[in-house]
Amino acid sequence: MLNGAIPSFDVEGGLLLVLVRGLTDVGLLSASGTLIFWGLLLPGVSNGIAVINEQLLVLSRASLALALAAILTWLVLEAGTMANTSGFVQSLSATQAIIIGTPFGRLVAAQVAMLLMTGLALGGGDRLVRWWLAALFSAIATALQAGHGHAMAMYDGPSLLLFSGVLHLLAAGAWLGGLLPLTLALRILSPQIAGLVARRFSPLGQICVAGLVVSAGYQYWVMIGGIPGLVGTAYGWMVLVKSLLLIVLLAIAATNRYCLVPSLLRTRAESDLRLLQYSIVLETGVALLVVMAAAVLTNLPPAMHIQPVWPFSEQFSLIAIQEDPSFRMEVVETAAAPALICALLVTAVLARRLRWATLVGAAVLAWFTIPHLDLFFVTAYPTSFYHSTTGFSADAIANGAALYPQHCAGCHGTEGRGEGPDAKGLPIPPADLTAEHLWAHSDGELFWWLSEGIEAPEGGWAMPGFSAVLSEDERWDLIDYIRAHNAGLALSRTGSWSPPLQAPNLAVTCGDRPSSELQDWHGHVLRLVFASEPKAKSSVLPSQGRSNQHVMDIWVTDDGMPPAGMCTAADPDAWRAYAIVSGTTASDLPGTQFLIDGAGFLRLIQRPSEASPGWDDPKVLERASQMISAHPISDAHAAMHHHH
Repeated sequence: MLNGAIPSFDVEGGLLLVLVRGLTDVGLLSASGTLIFWGLLLPGVSNGIAVINEQLLVLSRASLALALAAILTWLVLEAGTMANTSGFVQSLSATQAIIIGTPFGRLVAAQVAMLLMTGLALGGGDRLVRWWLAALFSAIATALQAGHGHAMAMYDGPSLLLFSGVLHLLAAGAWLGGLLPLTLALRILSPQIAGLVARRFSPLGQICVAGLVVSAGYQYWVMIGGIPGLVGTAYGWMVLVKSLLLIVLLAIAATNRYCLVPSLLRTRAESDLRLLQYSIVLETGVALLVVMAAAVLTNLPPAMHIQPVWPFSEQFSLIAIQEDPSFRMEVVETAAAPALICALLVTAVLARRLRWATLVGAAVLAWFTIPHLDLFFVTAYPTSFYHSTTGFSADAIANGAALYPQHCAGCHGTEGRGEGPDAKGLPIPPADLTAEHLWAHSDGELFWWLSEGIEAPEGGWAMPGFSAVLSEDERWDLIDYIRAHNAGLALSRTGSWSPPLQAPNLAVTCGDRPSSELQDWHGHVLRLVFASEPKAKSSVLPSQGRSNQHVMDIWVTDDGMPPAGMCTAADPDAWRAYAIVSGTTASDLPGTQFLIDGAGFLRLIQRPSEASPGWDDPKVLERASQMISAHPISDAHAAMHHHH
């Protein structure tokens, strides 16, 4: 069932910018597609070739004019946005600075140059030479359009995502951009020649379809990030719209290729030719919608960067197995049933004698299986797939620790065990925030309960919502503190972080090097040493450190002046946060050391009473480093797998 949640469609630049960008794409694709059609598919055609050449030349120039007008308008609109101007004249005056000073402006200038070169190449001379030059310049202008996509913003320089964008545009130009010149040619050619040209277009279309599907699949896999991003963001919804349009487009193309073209070649009838023409016109119209949908996509933030709004009231989960082992056999049987049903249906298709028996068996099995599918689903909320925005930072944990006594301790108690002074007046006991079950709930679920509250089964509120009291950042800080506190208590009870926990992030300064963060050093084994002042130099400096072989020391001090050549973190919040995750107090933390593996997980702790000499002995430290590097932790088993 749907829960009514709808993602926000915040289109960058507004609909006018999307329209102009879409028209730019249309012009570029039409120009490159017309030139490819002109040069590859028409050679050898004699019937009406002069008229076709004239019309294709007009179409090529019209497409170039559209692309130039649209991209220059786009430049002015973007200049107005970047320069924050209030009118067209002011935006126009800002274009020179945008062209010179921004990658976007320089890229537009390169595209305009390529389009002008395309127009010059079409001006005169040998037709074959004109086509080669014009097609080359047009293809470059089209390929450069990929530089305006998300790939350039996400990666510094060339990337596989950028390459897939180039492939996508070139394939779209050759196929979709070739539909309009194909329509023009079919209006002039005789039914027999028209059928041959249409059949010649099919292999090119099939190659382009393969390129489109592969490149689009990779781009969406990178930028959506999973099912929540697909169904819970504006970007994902537009991907679904574009995919649906593409399926319709492929269905029309398949009809043309396997039904209408063979029929035309067989009958050579004018009626079949007109039917094919109408179908290609329809295909061209759907292709235009696909291009405009793509323009909307490029002006929406990728799903991977957006908190997905889950639109369903339930979500898939294996929590039933984790909570109650007695369910496991029932869950295994329920999971195996769909495979058995599929096998019975295949048998029904292949074995005629057993068809009715297998169909009845599949129906009976489905009847008994469907009610048990509830085991795989739990209640979901619009924020179920939100992830924490704090990066599990030390300052967020410290701020959450300051907020907890004022807003949570009254019900949940000082330690979070659900024994606060206000707990007796609630319809159901408050949750035990120290229980291991806390990790079974995603960040998004905790955020929903903290924001909207929890209703009691008999009515009323078992927990009030804090969305009107606490800001969104404060709610995330509280969640980080609750998780850190839970992990610290688990360490005190068991001697290890179970499940494994990411090290709280903090700012790191290494001598005169630019400031960084702890998470920037992933790939290195880190030793975090809490001391009032640095006692020794780093065992391996950052420039020398190598993953799984050496340990990089970071001294956490209360002095903001790190000695030259040493890596330190002078952050009061770091003392508070690491005291929480170690189940102690900040006053007892001096002398405590933490080992953090290359993936950023807290792995080992050495308290002051245990250091004799402990990790101060390089050999002991090296053995500990090798041990944790030899036994990495996967994200699937980590406590913070909900954080990104």
